[in-house]
Amino acid sequence: MVRRPELRPRSFRGQIVVSTLLLMTAVVIAVGVGTQVVLARTAQSDIDSVLRDRMDAVVSVVDTRGGSRPDARLGAYLDPGVRVYDQRARLVTGSIEADARDPADDLAEDLTAPSATATSLVDDAPGGLRLLARVVTTDAGWRGVVVVSQATAPYERSERYALLATLVGGLVAIAVSGLIAHRVTSQALRPVTTMAALATDWSEHDLGRRFDLPPGTDELAGLGASLDGLLDRVAGALRAEQRLSSELAHELRTPLTAIQGIAELGEMRGSPDPRAAEDYTRIAEAARSMSTTISTLLDLARHRLPTDQLAATELAEVVAALRPLVPASLAFDVEASAGGIEVTAPAALVVRCLTPIVENAVRHARTRIALTARTEAHEVVVRVADDGAGIDPTVADRIFDAGVSGSGGTGLGLAVALRVAHTLGGSLRLGTPAPGEGAVVEVSLPRG
Repeated sequence: MVRRPELRPRSFRGQIVVSTLLLMTAVVIAVGVGTQVVLARTAQSDIDSVLRDRMDAVVSVVDTRGGSRPDARLGAYLDPGVRVYDQRARLVTGSIEADARDPADDLAEDLTAPSATATSLVDDAPGGLRLLARVVTTDAGWRGVVVVSQATAPYERSERYALLATLVGGLVAIAVSGLIAHRVTSQALRPVTTMAALATDWSEHDLGRRFDLPPGTDELAGLGASLDGLLDRVAGALRAEQRLSSELAHELRTPLTAIQGIAELGEMRGSPDPRAAEDYTRIAEAARSMSTTISTLLDLARHRLPTDQLAATELAEVVAALRPLVPASLAFDVEASAGGIEVTAPAALVVRCLTPIVENAVRHARTRIALTARTEAHEVVVRVADDGAGIDPTVADRIFDAGVSGSGGTGLGLAVALRVAHTLGGSLRLGTPAPGEGAVVEVSLPRG
């Protein structure tokens, strides 16, 4: 079995745009995350570098100004954010941010503990501060711990600004890429859309028109050749259908007319056998039904006009042609407003479409048949209902298939009605019965 490629021309442009947007979104996210990781590492390295530089400067001051026993007077030479501890982790001098005091004391105790092996420690204190502690030994022999701090807020602010700039730039890039993708795909698909519209128009109005593009290697030349071949096949199929319908109608109408005439003659002569009279009647009805079906199929083959070239038909004209189908023993209720509604279809084909439905309703109705019509956006819905027993649920989902009947008939009437409705650009479906109704069939036709 040949697997056909899945083509969705209506959403192709949208798929390209969405794919482009998703790709750009993924790229923006990757760039944003990568930028933040790089900035975070760079900021961390810069902070550590500043802490080391400050530590070296403080150690130099302690060594030159502290002497053999630094005291509080050393604080006059120290910048804010620096603390000096002795070898027992007691504060000698210096000032530091309030949030960093306890962490600074803890670092000093860790470095002066008897079990301490490290000579420097780094810690993050509350309030956006980073601390560096180092064991210091002056030339005069004094030993202690120096703690310096550095605010991380400026670096974090730079990271936030960079993140905001990345997000704004990414959104702009996504929007621009979506617009570019839409424009490019629109320009690329415009010739394809034009060719498809021309092919559809030619298939409805002028089957002899072709693109006849010069030979080439681009995609449009291949599409034109494919559409030309498709139009050739469509034209051939339509001509073959029309020829077949005409031949069948010619070949079948003569014997059907003879059968119908013989059956009606037998009815007129009468017969002492009631069963023979009943057989004549059934044969005549079957011949008339077959003749109607053949005429309908022939009309379908002949009426191949687009809906914009079909004149509007009032439903009142159709109802008048359907009334003789309903015997006097049944009431035929027609909604008053239905007469003023118009459909875009030949009156003969609308009658052909509704005749099998009304005939079915006549066969199953007990007392009445109701025909109503309502207008919707672009269509007219004709509703035919009877008060019979309704449609057998076992065949309800197949009632419009050829050969399917719930009452022992040929099963061709509703199938032909469905084909006529589709030819006119409409549809056929079962409706929902109201209380007291049996079978309900709704026909949708183009609105006049």
